[in-house]
Amino acid sequence: MTAAPGGPVGRNEPAVSVARVLSLLADVFLWAGAVSVLAMMLHVTADVLMKVALNQPIMGTLEIVSFVYMVGCTFLPLAHVQLSRTLIIVEVFTQNLAPEKNLRFDIGAAVLTVAYLALLAVMGAVVAVAKTGIGEAQDATYFDLPVWPMRWVFCISCGLAALIALYQLIDDFRLARFGRRFDGSTSIKLGDHPI
Repeated sequence: MTAAPGGPVGRNEPAVSVARVLSLLADVFLWAGAVSVLAMMLHVTADVLMKVALNQPIMGTLEIVSFVYMVGCTFLPLAHVQLSRTLIIVEVFTQNLAPEKNLRFDIGAAVLTVAYLALLAVMGAVVAVAKTGIGEAQDATYFDLPVWPMRWVFCISCGLAALIALYQLIDDFRLARFGRRFDGSTSIKLGDHPI
């Protein structure tokens, strides 16, 4: 951390490096979610074509879409959404407040967000361990579809989103306390910086 004696706190390189790693992980998860959407689209299209053209649908399509693809496209992008601060925010009572006061409300909301996402990650991990132990599978008529890996996708995605929310909480608190973010910016408007 660089700071002049008695001056404002400057750029914190270790924290900026953590932000880069979190951003990279969120991008990887986002692309994995995009691959999940693409795979689901191709799978369902092939199923429909085979059903119409050959009267032979792909067995287990409903189960694979429900238990694999939908988990991937729902939870893998969660970290990127948190990173970009594009979750739905209702500002009925706070939209006309000064940016400094809005920052305080956002810090309070961030505390709840971190707690909620961390709870989801921990509880998801507890369930994932149990389901992995029994080799959880879903009956897909002619075969059993292993679904326990998707339990891990859920808890890891929530865990990464919780880490990003925690970083953002600390960054916002630093802005409120010292007037600067980890990257050295003084922006109070939320959502206009990379993490």
